[in-house]
Order: sequence, then structure tokens, then C-alpha cells
Amino acid sequence: MATSTSKVTVSTTAQTIVSLDNVTQYVHLHSKGSTYLGDTGVTTSDGFLLDNGDKLVITVPEGCTLSAVTTTGTHSLYVLTTRVD
Repeated sequence: MATSTSKVTVSTTAQTIVSLDNVTQYVHLHSKGSTYLGDTGVTTSDGFLLDNGDKLVITVPEGCTLSAVTTTGTHSLYVLTTRVD
């Protein structure tokens, strides 16, 4: 198992926060603003909403990615990822 952490600046352009990998990834997220999660083309109208201060644990299966976008401005999203080799 390998664990990594990052602080991502989420903006109004969708960006990948968990990259494609050949193993399952367990991801802990802590949002510091309204964040919408989804696939690479996620938008604020079809993404899963994390409000300011929300925390989420999600499993990202092998071969999948996770992206994030916000409605206005920028804010931080804290990401802790554990790869299951």
C-alpha cells in the first residue's frame, strides 16, 4: 500500500484529482468550498456536491479517475489517497 496527500486548488474548469491507475484507490476528501465531483467532464449541474467543510471517503476502482469543479472562484480540496497494490 502506498499513501499520498495533496492540496488541490479547485477552479471553474474541471480537473482530475485522482489519476487513472491500474489498482483500486481509497480516497479521503475534505472540501473547503462547494466542490462537484464526477468523471473528467464533470460540471456543476451533474456533479456530486460536497459543501464547504464536507468530508467524503470514496473508493475509485481500477481504471477510473475522479475530477472536481466549483461554481465560482477557487478553493482548496484536501486529498489523501491510498493505493491498494
